[in-house]
Amino acid sequence: MSKRSEFMRKLREAKARGIRVVDLQFIDVFGNIKFKTVSFDEFLHEKEYLQGYGVDGSSLNGYGVPVEESDLVIMPDPGTFRMVPWAKDVARVICDVQSPASEGGNKAFDGDSRTALKRVLATLPETLGRRSGARGASFEYHVAPELEFFVLDENRDKVDDLGYFDAPTERMRQFLTEVMEAMNEMGIRYEVYHHEVAPSQFEFDFRYGEALEIADATVTLKDIVRNYAQRHGLIATFMPKPFFGMNGSGMHCHLNLSRYEAAKNGTVKKTNLFCDGRKKDLSALARHFIGGLLQHAPAITAVTNPTCNSYKRIVPGWEAPVNIAWGRKNRTALIRVPDGDPRATRCEYRSPDPSCNPYLAFAVTLAAGLDGIRARTDPGRPTEQDLFHNAGDIATLPGSLDEALDCLERDPVVRGALGPHISENFLLVKREESRQYRVRPSNVDFDMYLNV
Repeated sequence: MSKRSEFMRKLREAKARGIRVVDLQFIDVFGNIKFKTVSFDEFLHEKEYLQGYGVDGSSLNGYGVPVEESDLVIMPDPGTFRMVPWAKDVARVICDVQSPASEGGNKAFDGDSRTALKRVLATLPETLGRRSGARGASFEYHVAPELEFFVLDENRDKVDDLGYFDAPTERMRQFLTEVMEAMNEMGIRYEVYHHEVAPSQFEFDFRYGEALEIADATVTLKDIVRNYAQRHGLIATFMPKPFFGMNGSGMHCHLNLSRYEAAKNGTVKKTNLFCDGRKKDLSALARHFIGGLLQHAPAITAVTNPTCNSYKRIVPGWEAPVNIAWGRKNRTALIRVPDGDPRATRCEYRSPDPSCNPYLAFAVTLAAGLDGIRARTDPGRPTEQDLFHNAGDIATLPGSLDEALDCLERDPVVRGALGPHISENFLLVKREESRQYRVRPSNVDFDMYLNV
């Protein structure tokens, strides 16, 4: 079935289900979902899902659009059309953001993070095609995030005192099951959910998928979790470090590259490019990809850990990596290579947290890895010692948002993945965020200095 035929089938099903409105969702520079809602009848009748809907870009923080050039267009991606499980008469579709062109038609908006990821993904054939020697092959960047979050009661207190892999309470089991069922209804493939190390902390693990698909799924899952938490009188937070003395929330990302080519029997042959089948070990391409990630890690951190609070998680002793190193099965390193089936060979990039924009996070990690492949960057020997207690002179990730932003400014590869428009506006807004955080007293100031 063609994509258009599948879309028309979904529209017929939505009409039969009594869908009344369609949420047109688009993503800002910081990974937040924005909405414009239209009636389902208008969505069907006007056929504007083929033409786009106007929005005021000057009112969106981080878009960097002057008021005299504020007109933008959000263009629905038919493949993302889904009915919303927690609102039975609502459907949603994720949109790309475009700019009206003076000569007619639209062009991609340089500030759209979904478009930024598509742009980096489009470089896969050029970089990998030469290395593989396979004519007519296609390539995919596969990602599987582990999304961690805390669930709190209406007073922002913890809802349990449980720990790693403990069975959830009856209340939380009901909440998590409803989230799981909503994921199924919205076509999000996942592997497991479980209680994390800290009290009131949980994790959902995605199944591997193509990067754009998984970025869409990540922002959707955050929306699902927040909505079902609200239905239960709870608060879900993706803040990286909400509590002192407890583990923070990460978003470890499992990454690899795959090649698809036609086989002689008419099927499609998939090859995991991170696996050297003869050696049953990492391929040279995978090692170079890891080398690129390590080389660009300081700048990547500004994107994967984009809040001041992020740097209260990236400290030794709390399972968040600090040292720029890789290892096999070593959870204290920034990158580890999990053991298991060679067909699933991958690397796990462990510094990202759930406050990041997944579209930009996947774009910069891919750009860094591809740069490592092109330059044949050697990642060095794997590190197997406990880096929390014996790091020696191994370099560390930035210790603050300002330091990470400095690294981003100096890294042309990571800034190139974002594009000039996003990188300039991201830096501008995040510099101001850091300044505001620095000058505002907090409850910690009162606790530590009230009696000075």
